[in-house]
Amino acid sequence: MDTLLNRKCLEVLHASSVKDFSRQLVSFAQDLGFGTVSATVVTDHSPMLTEFQTVSNVPAGFLKEFENLELGRIDPVSQHCKRSGAPIVWDQKTYATSDEKSLWEMQAPFGYSSGLAVGMHFGRGRHFMFGAEWNHECCERVANFKNIFEDILAFAEHAQAAAFDLSLPAQRSGNERALTKGELEALRWTMDGKTSWEIAKVMLMSERHVTLLLRRAMQKLDCSSKYETVLRAIRLGLIECQ
Repeated sequence: MDTLLNRKCLEVLHASSVKDFSRQLVSFAQDLGFGTVSATVVTDHSPMLTEFQTVSNVPAGFLKEFENLELGRIDPVSQHCKRSGAPIVWDQKTYATSDEKSLWEMQAPFGYSSGLAVGMHFGRGRHFMFGAEWNHECCERVANFKNIFEDILAFAEHAQAAAFDLSLPAQRSGNERALTKGELEALRWTMDGKTSWEIAKVMLMSERHVTLLLRRAMQKLDCSSKYETVLRAIRLGLIECQ
């Protein structure tokens, strides 16, 4: 991960408020040339009750449609993210193939012509959806698309941790006291952006052992990803962010 991207990822990971999170989100997307961006935490409380919490810079003229859950149920991009964890690059053809061309025609004037979206799915009915849109040609035809695609996915991985932590604030449960020195050290190196393979080299152990340490820390802090675990550990005062 290059230095600038790493800084952007750490900045959104450490967002201190929803307002700060929103600012980091929009800044990152616009630096890459995207016009609009959104991040949504979805919590399934029961089969009949789902809660949505969204941060976005959606244009005011499109806000009503954007928040319309009925439209979301027929939107092919939303439905893909709901069912799959695979990223989707979409444009007018995506909607035409799903017989929803009129929906694309309605949203295109507001900057939603093509884009990239990804859904992440975790335990306990928690989901995270991230999307960034262009107001011109399909993403795949943009120069350096592969780099942009990889940057977006890396940023989204960090953004979901911050989004969950801000929408579901950390509370001490007593389990945090049970974190071992090894688990805390693995979290500190993860905070610095190191992969499990890199941490294994530093800690002189196998990559599998590092993965086990991080998984145990996740379970003890009731988190769904290693980045969310790092953030929760920071906010609980278990590790320090330099």
